[in-house]
This record gives sequence, C-alpha cells and structure tokens, in this order.
Amino acid sequence: MLQLEILKKHTGFVWGIILLVLLHSSSVLHAQEVITIDSPLFDFSVSKGKSLLVFEDTTDALTLNDIIENPPFNNQVTGPNNITGFYWIKLSLQNTTSNDLEVIAEGFRSINSQLFQVLENGEIFTARYGSFQKKSGLNPGDSRAHVSFILKKGVTHDIYFRVHGRAFKGNFMDSKTFRTKKTQAQVQDLLFFGACLIFVIYSLIQFGVYRYMPYLWLAMFALGMGMYAFSVQNYFVDWILPNAPKTGLNFTMPWSQFGHLGMLLLAISFLELKRKFPFWHKVFIGLIILTVLRTAIGVVLTAVYQNYGLMTDMSIKLLMIDIALFHVMLFALWKKVEKSRKVFLVGLIIFGLTLIIASLTWKYIFVSKSVVLLYTSSLGSLVQVLIFSIAIGIRMRQHEKEKNLALKRLNIVLHEQNKKIENEVAERTREIEDQKIVLQERNERIETLFKEIHHRVKNNLQLISSLLNMQQEWSGTEDSAKAIEESRSRVVAMSMIHQFLYRTDDIATIDFRDYVIELAEKINSIQTEKIEYHLSVDFDCHPNFDLDTSISLGLILNELLTNSYKHAISKNHYLEILLKLHLRKDGMFNLTCQDNGYPMPHTFEQMTKKGFGLKLASRLTKQLHGSLSYSYNSGNTFTIVFADEKKRMTLVD
Repeated sequence: MLQLEILKKHTGFVWGIILLVLLHSSSVLHAQEVITIDSPLFDFSVSKGKSLLVFEDTTDALTLNDIIENPPFNNQVTGPNNITGFYWIKLSLQNTTSNDLEVIAEGFRSINSQLFQVLENGEIFTARYGSFQKKSGLNPGDSRAHVSFILKKGVTHDIYFRVHGRAFKGNFMDSKTFRTKKTQAQVQDLLFFGACLIFVIYSLIQFGVYRYMPYLWLAMFALGMGMYAFSVQNYFVDWILPNAPKTGLNFTMPWSQFGHLGMLLLAISFLELKRKFPFWHKVFIGLIILTVLRTAIGVVLTAVYQNYGLMTDMSIKLLMIDIALFHVMLFALWKKVEKSRKVFLVGLIIFGLTLIIASLTWKYIFVSKSVVLLYTSSLGSLVQVLIFSIAIGIRMRQHEKEKNLALKRLNIVLHEQNKKIENEVAERTREIEDQKIVLQERNERIETLFKEIHHRVKNNLQLISSLLNMQQEWSGTEDSAKAIEESRSRVVAMSMIHQFLYRTDDIATIDFRDYVIELAEKINSIQTEKIEYHLSVDFDCHPNFDLDTSISLGLILNELLTNSYKHAISKNHYLEILLKLHLRKDGMFNLTCQDNGYPMPHTFEQMTKKGFGLKLASRLTKQLHGSLSYSYNSGNTFTIVFADEKKRMTLVD
C-alpha cells in the first residue's frame, strides 16, 4: 500500500521521464549519420538507412529550397513507395583528408536524375544525368550514368539527389578508381562485342561457303544479342544518338527481339521442324508472330507512352510462353533426334534460363541489378551462340561423314558401272573393228569394181572412138567426116574422165585443173589440121568436181575448144587459149574460155539454135544450174556460170 501511494504521488514525474525519452529517441531517429572519407582512394556504396534518407514527392512539386527548409526525411520511405515515383535522397559526406577530392557518383540512376550539392558559401552545385538526359545537358566529364563533384577538405557537404524511380543505392569512388573500373568494363565489353562480331562474321562466311541456312540465322541471333548488350551498356546512345537518348533507348528491346527471332528461325531450320515435326513447326510460327507483336507493342509503349515499366512487365510475361514451350519441346523431342539436335535443344534451355534470370533482373533494374542483367545476358548469349555453333558443327561433321559414305558407295557403284561399261565398250569395239574390217574389205572390192567399171567404160569409149576414126576415114563427104570428128572428140572427153577416175585413188571426184590440161592436149591431137597452140590456165582455186559435173564441164569445154579450132584460127595458124576459173562469194563458179581468133560468123543466139555443139553446151550448162554467155573483144570469150554438186543441192532445196 505504501508503494502504491508513493507511485501515485510521483505519477507526473514518471510521465515526464517517458516523454523526455521519447523526444530523445525522436531526435536520434531523425539524426543522419555523416559518411567520412579519410583516404584519397575510396570506393563504397550507400543504400537507404541512417546515412541515406529518402522521401517520395508524390506531388512532383517540391524544390530543393522546400526540402532544405522543411526536411521531410526519416528512416522510412515516406509516401506510397511508387516504383516510378519522384524521390528526394539526402546524404552527408565529410572529407577528412588533407586535399580536396573529386568524387564520382554512380547509381541513384533513373530516366532523369539530378544531383545538388550545398557549398560552403550557400551556393548550389547542380549536375544532371539519367537515361533520358541529352549529352548537351551534361556537365563536362559526366555521362548519363555518372556525375562528379568536388569535396573540400575538412568540410561536411549535404548532397541531394532527385530521381525519377526507385533508385535508392549509390556508389561513390575517387576519379582514379572510377577510371580503372571504367577501363576494365570497357575491355570486358570490347571482348564481348568482339566475340559477337567474330561469331557473326564466322557464321556469314560459313553460310557463304555452304549455303546452309542455320548459319544465317545464327549470325542474326549473335548480331541481335550483341546489339542488345551494346544498347544496354549505353554505347548505342552515346556513340550514335547522344542528343536523342529517348529514340536510342527505343532500339534496346527491338534488338533483343531481333536476336530472339533469329533463334526461332534457327530452331525451325536446324531441327527441320517443317519436315520432321509439323506440329512444332506450327508452334514456332506462332512464336514468331508473337515475337513480332511483342516488339510492335513494346515500341509503342516506349516510343509513344514512354512506359518502360509496362513494356518490361509485358515482355517478361510473354517471354515465359516461349520458355515454357522450349522445355516442353525438349522432353517431347529428346529421344527422337540425333546428337547434334540434342545439343541444340540444350542451348534452347540455356536460352530460356538466361531469359528468366535476365527478365527477373530487368524487372528490378531500379534496385541496381542492371550489372547482373548485363553480364547474365551477355555471358548467357555467348554460351548460347557457342552451343548453337557446336550443334551446327556436329551436324556439319555428321553431314560430311554421311556425304563421304554416300560418295564412297557412289564410287563403288561408279567403279562397277565403269568396269561394266569398259567391258561393253571393249566388246563393242571388237565388234566395230570386225565390222570395220568387213566394211574395208567390202569398200576395197567396191572400189576395185568401180575402177574396173571405169576402165571398161574407158576402153569401150576408146573402142567407139577408134570405130569413129575408122568411119571418118571411110566417110564419103567432108561434112560427114567433120560430124564424125566432133562426135569422136566428145567421146574422148568422156573417156578421159573415166581414165582419170581409174588412175586415182579417189573414185568420186577428179582434179579438174589436170583434166582440163589433158583434155586440151587430147583435142589438139585428134584435129585433122595440126596447128600450134598455147594453153594458159588461171584458176583461183583448186577444185575437185564430181563425176556428173566433170562430164558436163568436159563436154562443154570440148565444144568450146573444138569451136576455137574450127572458127578462131589466126592467119599464122597460132592459137592462144586462156581458161580462167573463179569461185564467187555466192558459191557459184565462173569458167571463162578465151581465144585469139576471129568472131563467129553468126550471132550467139543463132549459133545456139543452129549449131549442135553450142546448143549441147547451153543445155549442159542449164543442167548445172548455170548459164552460158558470149562476147568478143580481140577474141572470142565464152563465160560459163555453174554450180557444183553441193551448191546444186542447196539450190534445189
């Protein structure tokens, strides 16, 4: 009872003590720890807690002055904690070294971020950065991923960040450490991009050599994944579109979907889904359509509405469909495909696992897991390209083995066929040789027979010539003797042709030049009145005419030469004869017979109608598809235009 009375008397004092404790706790709660930098080389991270205070500006209307005058910070994030909201972040940095320090700040990164530093004189240092920040709006030496500021020695600075999105983790380091890390990161990026480029070039070269479509789709996949990493690491915007970052960022998703599309086409082509697995071919065609729609929707969400969060959620959920189907296909086809395609299916599963890790990481990019995303997707992509290349390589080697085996079998078949053909050719050759011997013997007999025929014809014609010669001696009148002499000369002309064919190996044609010379001599020898003559032969070709052509030309020349002896003898009994042969461009021949005698007593037309010899010459010329003409110029000139056997056949056709 005594204790109760004492407690009642001191109730006011107890409540006072509790109030003081609560006030002290409140002041301690709102107190912010100062981050001390005591070395010129430093590298540390800061996240939400006693050293970093965060406040969500749900109105998006507060200024730095509002934040300084009425600090809204406490240990918990104030506001609805929206992932795309506007936040103010505060931390205090103290430089305890003996020199001023250049501090590089990374993190607290959103689509638009801004750093404020309260200086000793009350002025405010400002630096902008963020994904949407143009290069022209950055301070010298800053980038869209980092900002730099100066910490005076021995001074504590309040640093404020205004960010658009939940980015509550920041990295701070000195400039030397930053340059070292940046160089290492660039080397790693260069190695990755170089590897992607090598895969692209290698795949295109292989495609150019083998025309194997999976190589083309592999190049498409490697290019898409490489350009996706190129965009994620900000090189695409920084190098190509530095003052249009929004436009540049819109390429990030299409590049990844371009690579994804290459992977789907690669699967269709390499696994031969259309021919071997029609159901899965239809499934992958559907995935291709889904990829195109996903890309189109993503571009609209980012380019038109700039809603990257919704685009990311949409992509992640739709990609899960692809991943689920990849796993189902793995179990469905594993026992139905050979080794190379099993390796490819493993690559698809790794692709799916990489997408899961990358997608989940991208979903939380605002909590500084972008590095995990980059290296997960980059290394995963390289592993996938490598596995796909190994699968294609195995398939190509299998194809090479199958081709070599088929070629070996084909060579065996060809060898057997060649051997069979050689035997057949040898047998056929023997038959041909036997037939050739038979034909040669037959030809020799025929040739001998023809020569015998020509010889007998020549003898018969000579017999006729002798009979005509005897008849000429017994003729009672001069006219009958001349008629018999002309007939005899015609028989001699034909006899000489058969004599030529009998003397030569060629029983089908005769040397016309030699024949003409002998014919002129023979005609001169059978003339009753012997005269001195001179024969000139001017041929621009050396023809061999067939039997029909030679007989016709021989009879024509016989009439013309006989006519020269009959009508064209000069006063001193010296006869000059010129025979010219010319092959025209149209294939016809011109044969000219000139002498130095007097002109004919009648016109050419009258002579061809009245005289038997010129009438016979004219008709024989027409049989040779030619013509006979006459002119006089210090001598008689007869021109014969004719066609040989080959030309006559074309004229008849």
